[in-house]
Amino acid sequence: MAAEFDFFEQQDAARRATRRLIAGYVLAVAFVVASFCAAGALAYAVLAMYGALPLAGDAPLKWSGLFGTYFYALARVPVQVYGAVAGVVSGVVLAISAYRVWRLRDGGPAVAWLLGARYVEPGKCSAIERRLLNVVEEMAIASGIAVPPVYVLDFDDAVNALVAGFSPNEAVIIVTKGALAKLSRDELQGVMGHEFSHILNGDMALNVYLAGILAGLTWIGEQGEEMVYRAAWQAKGRPREEQSPDAVGALFGALVAFIGFPGTLAADAVKAAISRQREFLADAASVQFTRNPDGIAGALDSILALRAHTSVRAAHSAELSHMFFAQAVSHWWGFPTHPPIGERIRRAHPRFLRDEYRATRHGTRSEVAVIDGAGNVVKTVRTGQAAAGLALAAIGHPTARHVDFAARLLGNLPQRLRAALQRADEAELAMFALALEPEEATRRTELAALEARRGAQCAARTNELYVYVGGLARNHMLTLADLAVPAIKAQRQKERDRFLADLAAVVEADRRVTLREFVLLTLLRQRLREGAGRPIPTQFRRIEEVAGDAHAALSVVALAAGEGAQAAFEKGAAVLKLGWTSPVGAEALGAAKLGESLERLRHLAPFAKPALLKACLEAAAADGAFRLAEAELVRMVAATLDCPIPPVLAAQDPRALAA
Repeated sequence: MAAEFDFFEQQDAARRATRRLIAGYVLAVAFVVASFCAAGALAYAVLAMYGALPLAGDAPLKWSGLFGTYFYALARVPVQVYGAVAGVVSGVVLAISAYRVWRLRDGGPAVAWLLGARYVEPGKCSAIERRLLNVVEEMAIASGIAVPPVYVLDFDDAVNALVAGFSPNEAVIIVTKGALAKLSRDELQGVMGHEFSHILNGDMALNVYLAGILAGLTWIGEQGEEMVYRAAWQAKGRPREEQSPDAVGALFGALVAFIGFPGTLAADAVKAAISRQREFLADAASVQFTRNPDGIAGALDSILALRAHTSVRAAHSAELSHMFFAQAVSHWWGFPTHPPIGERIRRAHPRFLRDEYRATRHGTRSEVAVIDGAGNVVKTVRTGQAAAGLALAAIGHPTARHVDFAARLLGNLPQRLRAALQRADEAELAMFALALEPEEATRRTELAALEARRGAQCAARTNELYVYVGGLARNHMLTLADLAVPAIKAQRQKERDRFLADLAAVVEADRRVTLREFVLLTLLRQRLREGAGRPIPTQFRRIEEVAGDAHAALSVVALAAGEGAQAAFEKGAAVLKLGWTSPVGAEALGAAKLGESLERLRHLAPFAKPALLKACLEAAAADGAFRLAEAELVRMVAATLDCPIPPVLAAQDPRALAA
């Protein structure tokens, strides 16, 4: 049973690590405060030796030699001095940490902005950037999450990358220009597999929190270093006799950096303690995702073979160093945030043959996938119960099979539709087209509603795209929505809200909301809502606290079974054991009420979510087969719970799904 819930265990482990991080942070702050108290006492004693400051006690200070007098003065430093220094230093540290956590509240986009990364627009990108976008899209579809926006560090020729965000469906990928230029496609896929592991294992959110709360520890040292660099830059090219003010500034900065060094050292220790082992796990997961150990091992080896450095020059890279694929900041002192590259290669691919790999690195090796005439995966015979177990076990653990499916799906999308999904205006039109009903009369009504809100030209272009969307198998609906989200989400929130309102108007134009329309609208609302990307606060520890909402969610899945609804519900209810005997009636499951229930279920604690998802999967597979409506509803519930399901259901034979 534990293996099934591995995704949730990883998420909970990340939260436990966050608690350990807080404990480590408190110890680090205490260490820094103690070091500053010691430095303050030393300075106070020097001034007290010459009568500039008072000492504790009434006895006068007698001269007994330089060192004897100094240590006597040090022993009589007033306790108020320690309290004042401790209060000021701890206040500064906590204030800077709080400010940085607030500054990073938007997750991935905030990190990209801090680093100065450029967003890669799918419709306006170079060939190597297009290759990266293809790899990211494949990995996202295979993982069952929204396609992350991709950013590039244009002025960094290092080989490095990172992922940032608070939840799997709100991540962003940031890659250096050097990684794009120097890595092959397989190697780039290996790196992306590593980064997607951080997304799915909860490391990503932990790393953002880590960057925020440790900022206070390193701030003083960073200010000193900046003063030294600024003084050196200003003195560059000046005559020697004009450099004395700069020299004084550099010396003062060096002193500040020295005083702040314990904080920097403590922050590095906390980063190393948390991140090093997770890098090994992410490398291993990359091999699992891609089924190509040469990808991740080759990427790591290319760093050595091409003598490509991994040090990132972008602003704030030091405080974000633990988030990168490889060591982003190098010091002769301190604790490295990443294990040695050689050790990572040995663990990820023990049989890696470096000489042979380097000789064939740019070869033309390819794999052939067997698909049917429609471009779909060949029929897979699997009982519904086995598929339910496989779907639950695959949460957070996409495999090479899922990546293969994603690559085939992307390869078979019409080029016109693929291009439309990469532009905000046309991605919206594609979603309008996806919401249109196949019945001609109903479709005309929906297009009329769209024309009333956006004009005749928009309705005509939507109808044009319907030709491409309507020709696809229904089981690709949510995948197409995930592909459209990045382009739509790149707009301001005002434009997103307008799109969602217009989509709702199209859906409701015929005065009814079908199950398919409800699923699509719910998914897009989750992805494009205001505040998407921020952490989902836990409000309910146990599923019993939202039993009514869970009852409604399970009921809507069970009712999709038609005549077998009662049996399907009983199968799912047996998992939760809350005493339910029958599903909620269809008349009580309106779109608004169900939407409110799903909103509350979002705030369940991580370990309360798997039972509900398993209950829904059991209900969907109660009769031994997944139907399309059941598959869509399960993915909708999973998206609400922020549990990325790889396309296990979609990879089944479309004819079996539609039956």
